[in-house]
Amino acid sequence: MYRYLTAKLGSTSDAEDVLQEAFCRLVRYRTRLRFVRKARVFVFRVARNEANRFLRAKIQSDNVVQSAMRFTDSFRSAYAGPDEPTERLVAGALAQLPEGQREAVVLKIFEGLTFREIAAVCYESIPTVASRYRYGLDKLRGFLEGKL
Repeated sequence: MYRYLTAKLGSTSDAEDVLQEAFCRLVRYRTRLRFVRKARVFVFRVARNEANRFLRAKIQSDNVVQSAMRFTDSFRSAYAGPDEPTERLVAGALAQLPEGQREAVVLKIFEGLTFREIAAVCYESIPTVASRYRYGLDKLRGFLEGKL
């Protein structure tokens, strides 16, 4: 969840705060957890809802350019790998995607969720999630091919 929230919020410190709120909310939902079929989907849904609450509260004070720069740095720290120039390139490309496409790509590729699970997390239909994923990958490919 931390990696997902970092990618969604563009800040490791914001991700930590939202993660804490998500866990608090999960504790409040403890009686409902017994009836949840797919705990992983439910947990990501709670995290996504908390992130959206956080973003709505913060939207007035955030600058888009600063947010994209923070996203790139946070993405690199959350998804660190052996090749820093590639990480920077991918993080920059992901930062340019629209929110829905970025969310679908991150949840599918980096978190390993299925389209069905992503649809449940995002309150969207499976075809919508699949198309956002495909469009996101196409944009990423185009961006990365232009940079390589």
